[in-house]
Amino acid sequence: MKLLTRSKEQNVELGMVERLAYMSGNVGIAFINTIIASFLLFFYTDVLYLNAGILGAIILASRLFDGVTDIIMGLIVDRTFSKHGRGRAWLIRMCIPYAVSGILLMLVPANASEMIQYIYVFITYNLCNAVCLTAIYVPYNAMSVNLTSNTKERGIISVLVMVGAVVGTLIVQSTVDAATTALGGDAMAWRIVITIYALCGLVCHIFCIICTRERCIPAVENEKPHVDIKLELKALFTNRYWLMAIGCVFFGLFSTSILGGAGMYYAKGVLGDTAYYASFANVMSITQLVFLFVAIIFVPKIGKRNIILIGMGLISLSALFQGLLPPSLPSAIVFAGMKGIGAGFAGAVFYALVADTIDYGEWKVGQKAEGVGVSAMTFATKIAQGLSTVLLGWIIDFGGYDGAAQVQTESAVLAVNSAFNYIPAFCCGCVVVLMLFYDLDKKFPAIQKELEARRKTN
Repeated sequence: MKLLTRSKEQNVELGMVERLAYMSGNVGIAFINTIIASFLLFFYTDVLYLNAGILGAIILASRLFDGVTDIIMGLIVDRTFSKHGRGRAWLIRMCIPYAVSGILLMLVPANASEMIQYIYVFITYNLCNAVCLTAIYVPYNAMSVNLTSNTKERGIISVLVMVGAVVGTLIVQSTVDAATTALGGDAMAWRIVITIYALCGLVCHIFCIICTRERCIPAVENEKPHVDIKLELKALFTNRYWLMAIGCVFFGLFSTSILGGAGMYYAKGVLGDTAYYASFANVMSITQLVFLFVAIIFVPKIGKRNIILIGMGLISLSALFQGLLPPSLPSAIVFAGMKGIGAGFAGAVFYALVADTIDYGEWKVGQKAEGVGVSAMTFATKIAQGLSTVLLGWIIDFGGYDGAAQVQTESAVLAVNSAFNYIPAFCCGCVVVLMLFYDLDKKFPAIQKELEARRKTN
């Protein structure tokens, strides 16, 4: 196994340094994104005592704007021609603004009126999520298509991307409760901890920028090719495999997002102590991390489709049974391990699945649309995260959850249990149904061979 990537060929196998550098980019994204997905609503409701229903409405409105910015950013990436690459150029521009915007999320003015506080939440949430995260996440994911055209290497990259997300998530969820509690548990404690996460994320992005290179793009000194937006959209929206893959990303990420967002509420409102959160959440993350690597062994043998079927099916059944059985910390840990196995299998191939479908679209209509194609994936990811947060806020608000109460009502417990178990079970079941109709794995080797021949000819 080589340490450095010395070749500029498109079909190159990457060295370990470049693989780890690309992975570190997602670690950096996860430091702040985990706060947004899993802890921001809890911070607003249980530390600042803002209304979950109003917050849900704010997040829903923000996600509509977020969807527009994702597609716009995808179009921008496809039209970016820089000596620093397409996606990498935007990492250079946006890594510092992203870190700053994550810190601003926590600086809600404590002595202001509720109206001012909600306006501040709306502005900073959109700045961080719809602007800064979009401008770094879409280009970062587009880089995975352009680092190499090697199918095996893309599979490894897909796994490492998920490993990066899990590592970042694991670090945050392992430390956030203990760190904020040690610092007093108030708003200032949260601000200090999130600032540390943001700075760590910035370091990860700098490592990613320095040690990666995009190879599958036109040289900057060559004439810039014309990019036909109609052909780009045709390459995607006439591509049933891409639509299936985006659907899988949406439902898969919706399930894990609401699972993560409801975790603190489940620990506090159902099990009785927020300290329990790290116990079952870390078991899921560590198990997922292990089985991301186990999945690499099985992908060449049984294909991406079957790996996702196994993974999502396991999460769906685990969540369903956990919801039906009496709650306890031991059972939560056992089911978290099962969900981690499923998430490891499915997560190992989600990104590679989308990259394959983008190549299929290029083969079908003659136009590569990695920027828009990947932006739709990040759009689905963030819409899933946003809608899951909205739904979570509305469910616990409807159930009568009270952040200041020591013991929750029966209806509040039912609401939290539904968000933590039944909704993830349903969403993962939807992924299983979609994958039953996906058969690109069988056709892809011949398509990839023909596509590489076309590229060499052109």
